[in-house]
Amino acid sequence: MRINLRDIPDGITAIEVAKPDGSPDLPGFSDIGGRLTLDRNGDILRITGRLAYACRLECSRCLGWFRLEAQEPVEIYFRPQQAGETAGHREGELKADDLSVLTYRGAELDLWPAIRESLELARPLKPLCRQDCRGICHGCGRDLNREACRCAPDPEDPRWEALRALSGKGGAGKKGRARKGAGGS
Repeated sequence: MRINLRDIPDGITAIEVAKPDGSPDLPGFSDIGGRLTLDRNGDILRITGRLAYACRLECSRCLGWFRLEAQEPVEIYFRPQQAGETAGHREGELKADDLSVLTYRGAELDLWPAIRESLELARPLKPLCRQDCRGICHGCGRDLNREACRCAPDPEDPRWEALRALSGKGGAGKKGRARKGAGGS
């Protein structure tokens, strides 16, 4: 989405955003749409709004693919590129504003790279197909959301036998009881 800054007056301007599915500008995203507000004060631009989007993600527990539909607030600042800067980077020490303000050169501004970055950062780090996803069995790899695991139960670790003998609670399945007696209660 390119904006010709010569066509944007100082003050507030509304922009409608709609991106067709499968766009090379935003790979992995679909159904992108929303309304952004461009607030121009001279050469400084502030773009705010909310974008709805959908993307296809792999669940981090069951490894199944699912469609995530979400809305993300957007707040982007632009200022003109100054002498000595190349591609938005100045020589020398970075300041806090340098990390949150993007630069532009010329009279045309392409919003898609900034929007793509905002949406990429909004994706969940550990996506879940649903909150109660049970994941996959660590033994046989079955999806526990679809079917029960038929793996044999893990054998008891023989290293716990000495502790069970001390507590006088021999036998399998007495987990947790040795701790109660060992604590002096």
